[in-house]
Amino acid sequence: MATLKLTLSKKPFEVMITGEKTEEYRRVSQWIQSRLFDKSGKQRHYEFVEFVNGYGKDKPRFTALYKGFTIVENVKQTYSNGLILDINEPTFEIKLARLN
Repeated sequence: MATLKLTLSKKPFEVMITGEKTEEYRRVSQWIQSRLFDKSGKQRHYEFVEFVNGYGKDKPRFTALYKGFTIVENVKQTYSNGLILDINEPTFEIKLARLN
């Protein structure tokens, strides 16, 4: 079972662990492309995404089901904890579903 591992800062982590935020946005970069595509350009397949709040083995984490991704041009979203997303460039939208 392949798992995509991503690190989040505090505010995104807070709204994702509650299920309020059901997608993760990552600006198009070589780093995220290397996670989503293999060297031949073929899309990698994941079953899960593991999110960690910060770096280190003792940091809070949770796992969600990976539902694929799309590329979006604009993201404007405000969440209950004050997190504001205002992105106006090509961005990977990683779709998630909660595990029960």
